[in-house]
Amino acid sequence: MLKIIGRKTSSNVQKVLWVCGELNLPFEREDLGGPFGGNDTARYRALNPNGKVPTIVDQDFVLWESNSCTRYLSAKHGADTLYPDTCPNDAPSPS
Repeated sequence: MLKIIGRKTSSNVQKVLWVCGELNLPFEREDLGGPFGGNDTARYRALNPNGKVPTIVDQDFVLWESNSCTRYLSAKHGADTLYPDTCPNDAPSPS
């Protein structure tokens, strides 16, 4: 199951939570950062050397930085919904 590490009061974590909600993705979340602390521990820094939230763990794949997380989840689970199947530059030219 997808794990989101970060406190829900972080705007960057909220971006990832929003994508999960839009795509109906099940996830578990662990409070970390801000008043919860923990983002300076060796355990967390092994996952995310930046020590910021959010970090996602998708089986054996770990990713941090909220925009990267949202793009990854959208590309993996949101084909042609939150993430287009083709980019405008890939569209054929009008005849």
